[in-house]
Amino acid sequence: MNSRQCIYLLFLVELMLSGFWYGGSAVTAMFLLVASVAGCRQVFARQTYQAYTLSTLMLVYLLWLFIVGLCSAVPETALMTLAMLAGLPVMYLFATNTATFAETWRYLRTVLFLLGTVFALWAIWQVVHHVGSGYAQGPFQDRNVFAAFMNLLWFPAAFVLLTVESSGYHLKRLATAVGLLIISTALFATTSRGGTAAWLLLLPVFLWAAYRHGVARKRILTLVLLTLAAYLCSTVLLNVSIADRTFRLDHDPSAAARLLLWQSGLKMLLAHPVIGSGWGTFVNYYPAYRVPLENSTAGFFAHNDYLQLAIEGGIPAILLQLCLLYGVCVQLKRSLRQAIAPAGFESAALLLGVMALFMHAFVNFIFYLAFMNILVGLYLARVAQLTDKVEVRRVFNIKKLSPFLKYLCAGFLMLLILLPYGAHVLGWSINKQRNVALENLVSGQFSAYKLAEAITLIQPQERVAQETLLQTAELALADAAFIRRMGADFYRSLLERTLQRFDTVRALNANDAEIGVREARILIGHHAAFDAGFAYTRTHQVLNQSLHANPYHADAIITLSRLQLAEGYAAQARQTLKQASTYIRMQRSRQLIRIELLRQLAAPETMPELEAMEKELRALRPGSETGMALILPDSYYPAIDAKLDAIANRIQSETR
Repeated sequence: MNSRQCIYLLFLVELMLSGFWYGGSAVTAMFLLVASVAGCRQVFARQTYQAYTLSTLMLVYLLWLFIVGLCSAVPETALMTLAMLAGLPVMYLFATNTATFAETWRYLRTVLFLLGTVFALWAIWQVVHHVGSGYAQGPFQDRNVFAAFMNLLWFPAAFVLLTVESSGYHLKRLATAVGLLIISTALFATTSRGGTAAWLLLLPVFLWAAYRHGVARKRILTLVLLTLAAYLCSTVLLNVSIADRTFRLDHDPSAAARLLLWQSGLKMLLAHPVIGSGWGTFVNYYPAYRVPLENSTAGFFAHNDYLQLAIEGGIPAILLQLCLLYGVCVQLKRSLRQAIAPAGFESAALLLGVMALFMHAFVNFIFYLAFMNILVGLYLARVAQLTDKVEVRRVFNIKKLSPFLKYLCAGFLMLLILLPYGAHVLGWSINKQRNVALENLVSGQFSAYKLAEAITLIQPQERVAQETLLQTAELALADAAFIRRMGADFYRSLLERTLQRFDTVRALNANDAEIGVREARILIGHHAAFDAGFAYTRTHQVLNQSLHANPYHADAIITLSRLQLAEGYAAQARQTLKQASTYIRMQRSRQLIRIELLRQLAAPETMPELEAMEKELRALRPGSETGMALILPDSYYPAIDAKLDAIANRIQSETR
């Protein structure tokens, strides 16, 4: 490997690894921007563009990604998610137009195989030591995602095992066999029905392609025996088996939840049929369409990528995705016809890995992960180079432009793309608790707080910087001594600026109920600073908008009840809580509402037990926030219900 290939490989590996970082979509965007610039530079330098079967479709897909991202009502979320989705078209176009990719592929394939083996060992360790949820999921929060990743690696790894030279490569064959055994064991240990079904459906196609290949035909039995050994390892040694999961979908809670998700999703699609709601905004809009019976998911994904793409990107998005699927099927058919040759067989193996993702995406979220899109883009680019016919097209000679126009166009594009992602990276760089301090409001020195102010002036949708400012203001408004020291004018100015900032952030996040609750609490707590009735009227408006966006938000319901109590409507406040208890199914939310109801019934008496239980429940953080599975004993919530029942009986007996 020469230095150019080494740099190219290192760049691809860093780009791929950046996609594994859930909060790092801005970093991935920077890498993709570098890839785009490097690819365009090569194209304009040789004044030709290498177009394959899927190239035009990829360009249209990329264009639509940007159109939807820029038109979204939740701009930051849409642009961050765009960086995850853009990996597929960008990497396909980049790799097919850089000759170094073909030279580096063999090394990249080895890196992917080693990475998959390490992740598979990690997943097996999780099962053996009952870490997390107790099943194989590797570095991910979802075993289905891990199963999809194993599928993506399994078919190319099986190709290498079946085609490696016989003489002088015994160690390589042994290492490949051991790695594939580990990957297969981890795949079975996920007990993912979608992942296993996709693998099983595509396995006969792979074996048929192997049978057509002269060298591979002799080793098919070895592969079958290795796969059976992996299944036995999972079933006997790890004591986890796909057979233990029910296949009666009418009795399966996860299947029922998906059906309810899809019903709500269709209604969301009809509400935004053309341009969509914006990439990554399913979580913002879903609560308004969520049915009470669906209480088992976090509400981040539709568990069907095709439906979610349609919801967030409109009908054009799903049409583009289906066209891409059709293109993959056509290429697979062509590769199977050429499977007698090494290039055709390798192409078929890569496409089967991609097909496994497309199949699994019907029942799960697969393409909403940056690394998946990056790998699919690289796989399809390699397939194009192996078996597709290339059409060399001439491009505009950029040398004809004046230097001024060149720099102007380049600067405009860099500003358009870098501004949101650069602001996000800067925002995360100041995301530390020490940057939330009262002194920041009065200090004249440049600090992270001042940087946050500058970021929000340029990019108001940058949430992390906005949070730094909001949390600092909330801290100051809650400190009566600080407010007295600063004076009435400062207090009034800070209060007005804070409420305006809350309105701005709420509008840029589809009326996020949590932001609305925080704004409502400030309005209630500082109602005396406003004209008679203004604060309470404004609070009603904020909470109504928040509850329209998310009718199941426990804190919004509790805050509305407290507002009614402050207005002197105690009976109405309790009725609000009682009514919410009839349609909220989430146990934690229902218990928080019940605690508030008991607190109001017991007033003016205070009950430390209620405060302690509320504190305990609020300390629970779901896996979607912490990155770790939240595992509670089956008796946890029933035990809290029993305590609340005892308190309710005591209050009732005391009021008789």
